[in-house]
Amino acid sequence: MKKISTSVLCFAGLSAGMLLAASCAAPSVNPSVQAAESVAPAVHIPTYAAPVTVFEMRVLDRDKQVRVVEKPTLAALDFAAYFSNPIRMAGMDEKPENYTGKNANAKLADYPFPMLDSISEYEPEAVAGVAPIAWEPFAKILYAQTGDDSLAKSLNEVEAVKWDEPDVFRAFQTVSRLWGVPGTGDNQGKIEWWVEVMPAVWTGRAPFYGKLKFVSGGESAEVLNYYMTAEMNSEEAMNWARTLSSYWYPTLNTDLEQHTPGAIWENSRANRPFAVMRGNPMGSPMWVAFEVPAFRLTDEQLRAAAVADSLAAAGEVVPVNRTLDTSSYARLETLASLENSCPATPATKKFREALKKKLAKLPKEQNAWSDNGMLWFRRNANYLVADKISGQDSLHNPLPRMIELKQYLDSMNVQLLVVPIPVKEEIYADKLIKGTPADLCVNVNGREFIRELLAAGIDVLDLYPLLMVARMGDEPPHYSYQRYDTHWALPGMLAAMELLATRVTQYSWYADANPQPGSLVMKDTVVLREGDLVAHLADKEKSKYPADTLAGMKIYKGDKPYKGGKNAPILLMGDSFTGVFESVDQKSGGPGSLLAYATGLDVQVLTSWGGGPGVRARLKKMKKDMLSKRLVIYMMTARDFWQSPMEWDGL
Repeated sequence: MKKISTSVLCFAGLSAGMLLAASCAAPSVNPSVQAAESVAPAVHIPTYAAPVTVFEMRVLDRDKQVRVVEKPTLAALDFAAYFSNPIRMAGMDEKPENYTGKNANAKLADYPFPMLDSISEYEPEAVAGVAPIAWEPFAKILYAQTGDDSLAKSLNEVEAVKWDEPDVFRAFQTVSRLWGVPGTGDNQGKIEWWVEVMPAVWTGRAPFYGKLKFVSGGESAEVLNYYMTAEMNSEEAMNWARTLSSYWYPTLNTDLEQHTPGAIWENSRANRPFAVMRGNPMGSPMWVAFEVPAFRLTDEQLRAAAVADSLAAAGEVVPVNRTLDTSSYARLETLASLENSCPATPATKKFREALKKKLAKLPKEQNAWSDNGMLWFRRNANYLVADKISGQDSLHNPLPRMIELKQYLDSMNVQLLVVPIPVKEEIYADKLIKGTPADLCVNVNGREFIRELLAAGIDVLDLYPLLMVARMGDEPPHYSYQRYDTHWALPGMLAAMELLATRVTQYSWYADANPQPGSLVMKDTVVLREGDLVAHLADKEKSKYPADTLAGMKIYKGDKPYKGGKNAPILLMGDSFTGVFESVDQKSGGPGSLLAYATGLDVQVLTSWGGGPGVRARLKKMKKDMLSKRLVIYMMTARDFWQSPMEWDGL
């Protein structure tokens, strides 16, 4: 394995609330870290050698950071994203309610980590000069390339040690840094793995180091070398940021801010990130921006970009004469079909009570669990036991905001079609709660809210009956929804897009939009995707659920992957359901591309990874683009109708 050279940038790593020694002047410490340091139990912190530089961290204030990576390898960007990221660490310093500290004074030597060959309180000489990596993203790549998840299992075992307190859900320690080192002796030609283990602040323990007993073969060395040396261009780096935001979204509520890559951020010429991630894991937003000097724009380039944007805004979009389709037939037909279609019965009451009991038994911090071969999401389950959705307070009630959006689009003669995506737990209620009939409609209040939207004059495409039929054609282990993820899989998505395409072609203006059926090409593909729910399981469970191989479709225009333009007559906007398979994974195979293929109309996609409610503000900023639009399809997970962490504020 090639030895990784040390970057010229300074790197300050936060370790158990302490600031590690750095090779140049350390930046100011995040105030939240300083606070944690002041209350942390007194521990012995050994003297550390200056760590290998991977990124420079600039702390602007307690809620904003810039992480600067000199060499944009996947390894460096991943490490900059995962290491001591305040979005991921929010709330982790608080002591769990059921933690007793029964082994708080036990020595490491007396409490075995059987997966480690050695344990030391000092950074080992074996890793001197070797750049550390973040283990979670690398382990995914290693599994994708080699099919071997042994490294991930070993590291999960380290993080799953509970010090004889198995009922504490939160990890007692995490693997904060991983090093791959050329093997010696019997391990020559292989990779030995060394780890830094960071105990949680509330344990009062110091970090320690160890070597895994597990050793990787030569193929892993090739993967590691490429991971640490191959550099990305700016477009690849943006795709990395989008993908990261999509995976962290379910529980960290992450999204990418609208920002010109390389432009000034926070009114400081010193900060020119290519991507700005916003997270809201605990009710308060925070931002971590990622910068690569090679991606910065000069003042001249910024001016040129501004001029280009101005010209594009003024002249690229071709306005169309629009007339609304005022027919109410489809809406009234859907409304009639919902009458008494999901009544409250003893069976639905039994389901709700059983689900509430299951949720009550989960540790408070556990957001996902496994049952019947699938992983389930707590927020989805909470939506199924919701009270009257339109009875929520003004910041959480979606109904007035949907009416407001319709009025706004009506004023421009743009059609609105709302497409709520049923949650997996609603479609597979029989797998969620044992004894539930497979055909039982369990989401009484959710279905009633769909009826209220329709009664308020809002056009809604009801996917629930279709997806219930689609699941009957499941061929395990392939389902209409992904087993380990919150999103649908290809069978469910194709069924939904077929129904959506049929609805689009029924609008009176469809022929006037000049459809070009047959102009796009569809090709089969496969996707290796780690479910977004795996990270939220108990530590000892995570290694049981490797990345899933999923069937996919990819849409091409000529020999290039399809992407809708600004002159598209259709705008598909919403949350991650509009982006999965579209702007991440294999790309050009999500709802937007499939809809364009089926209708022959161009489709522009606007995705807010942070949640469906937030995309409305982005729509308001698209006044020029809206001149070409005939239809806005608002597609999002139905769970955000209930207690959404992103509030339903006014336009």
